[in-house]
Amino acid sequence: MLVIRPGDVVSFELPMAGDRQVFETSAADDVEWDFATIYNLGGPILVEGASPGDTLEVEILELEPGPWGWATIIPGLGLLADDFADPYLKIFDLRDRSAATVAPGVAVPLQPFLGTMGVPTDEPGRFEPFPPHKGGGNVDCRHLIAGATLWLPIWCEGALFSCGDPHAAQGDGEVCVTAIECGMSAVLRFRLSERTIAGPEYRVPQTVGSPGPYHGTMGIDSDLMQGARTAVRNMIAWLVEEHGLSREDAYILCSIAGDLRIHELVDAGVWNVGMTLPLGVFEPDAGEGA
Repeated sequence: MLVIRPGDVVSFELPMAGDRQVFETSAADDVEWDFATIYNLGGPILVEGASPGDTLEVEILELEPGPWGWATIIPGLGLLADDFADPYLKIFDLRDRSAATVAPGVAVPLQPFLGTMGVPTDEPGRFEPFPPHKGGGNVDCRHLIAGATLWLPIWCEGALFSCGDPHAAQGDGEVCVTAIECGMSAVLRFRLSERTIAGPEYRVPQTVGSPGPYHGTMGIDSDLMQGARTAVRNMIAWLVEEHGLSREDAYILCSIAGDLRIHELVDAGVWNVGMTLPLGVFEPDAGEGA
């Protein structure tokens, strides 16, 4: 276990989720997922002087994706599990460090972040990174880019921070169950504060994602999850019809570049969930659709 002092900077070399299960040359039928070993974390790190009731400040200094990444559709998983019965795997070349090509004329800008950063809670037992919890874990918050700061409540002596699940790009919602999974070099600075917080907080110094223009679809329903499904299904239909994507590539594009948003919840019992997709992912000659 690495022991550090407040103010120390730590460099990580983090393997991708699925390391040694999926390769750059893999096809969907080649991969045998082992969910017991698919996840890889760096840590835990013991921070001297960290005590329950304190707050751990994690400053994200540098994030550098590896040379390639992947996204997949796994039968039975994801927001639209009932719609996609067959496995699908997409490999991305990340060597130009700027964008990942989803299909001809469609490229997603890279905005790397760590899907998992967290500390164990004060509850007994073994801790897994997911589902996320009051100490963080697999929060998959794409806003935690380089330059952002994350604050985590400390529940155990030493804080025992861990991180991993590197992503080259992701939309809010990660609807097909993966982002662009990749290896990553990360540099983090750790500080302590005596203030007490109830759950993770963060600050982002710049806009994450495209400010616009973007295309949006709505899912209006009395159930938030069903509304989310409708919004994503409608976006997939638009991508297939207007931009000629396969349904599988459209679903993955929604996961790695589309954002689920709660547009409205003030009406009694009926919610409006939106899916937005920046038009900047399309090359100019690919058209903007209607």
